[in-house]
Amino acid sequence: MRMYLIRHGKAERESDSGLDADRRLAPRGVRQAEWLGTVLRAAESSPSRIIASRAARASRTAELIAEALGLEVERRDEVGLSTTPSRVIDLIANASDESCLALVGHNPTLSMVADVLVHGPTPSCRIGLRTGEAAVLEVSDPSDPVGSATLRGLLRMDD
Repeated sequence: MRMYLIRHGKAERESDSGLDADRRLAPRGVRQAEWLGTVLRAAESSPSRIIASRAARASRTAELIAEALGLEVERRDEVGLSTTPSRVIDLIANASDESCLALVGHNPTLSMVADVLVHGPTPSCRIGLRTGEAAVLEVSDPSDPVGSATLRGLLRMDD
């Protein structure tokens, strides 16, 4: 399974409501998401399913990518602000029939998930996702993904 673990684009420092979940994408974050959508549309293997956090910045990042791919965004708590790496890994295992999956969420969780998928059950903090960055993974055993992935690269818009 090809997988894209995508950290939301650059966000505003604060929201009007004061809630972290309501922070929207900054203009740079919009450009990052649009760029990722273009790159993923042209990729050899582009996502057939996009699952995103309900938080405004991740949800909008996913929407912009999905527009470029002609997909709908599925919002799930498993990739939300208060999730755990194990919940994300369970989500991946339950989607093992997908040929190409994109998850849009937050750090530190997504970086930890990428690390566990590639290096095994003890996170070593070797893969760190910056805002607007996607880890491209090839998962050899999606039903039991821990330690079964190869990092194919990182995608991020350069200014």
